[in-house]
Amino acid sequence: MAGFWSTLQIEPKRQHRWQVIFTGPALTDLRYALKKVDKPKAKIGAVQHKYLNHFFNFPGRLEWQDINMTFASVADPDATQLMDIITTRAGYKVPSDVNQRETIGKLKFRGAIGDIIIQQVNPNGDPIETWVLYNPFFTDIQYGALDYSNEEIVEIQCTVKYDWASLNGNRNLARP
Repeated sequence: MAGFWSTLQIEPKRQHRWQVIFTGPALTDLRYALKKVDKPKAKIGAVQHKYLNHFFNFPGRLEWQDINMTFASVADPDATQLMDIITTRAGYKVPSDVNQRETIGKLKFRGAIGDIIIQQVNPNGDPIETWVLYNPFFTDIQYGALDYSNEEIVEIQCTVKYDWASLNGNRNLARP
């Protein structure tokens, strides 16, 4: 039986053909600096039911797992400063007063980064797979490491938590 590689009409999805779109205003200037992103990950739990001497397993809840993004730390626009702007817009303030009551909030994060759209594209740049991550926020921002013995580009890594993801492909696939 021949595989997809023997048919010229079928093109496999490639890891290097993708783009990320942030629907909020804060990261639109930094899209070109993205080096790597995970596609959504889902985990389905299992529930075990005991009946007499037997165990029966049933699917449980679907839980969306965190994803990671890696940016090249560029100077113009300054990637580090943009990440700082995002955390500030999300509600973080440097403590300057013991009576300060403002805190980070989910709605504020949404206003800063919006939803995240991850698209895989074909050789012509047309979307062939589109994922939308709803209500995302950063749970971990690593601003990189400095090392005199290394000439690599500094990377900013972010962990993204989100409520759910939706696959909005271009094809109308029949679903059972």
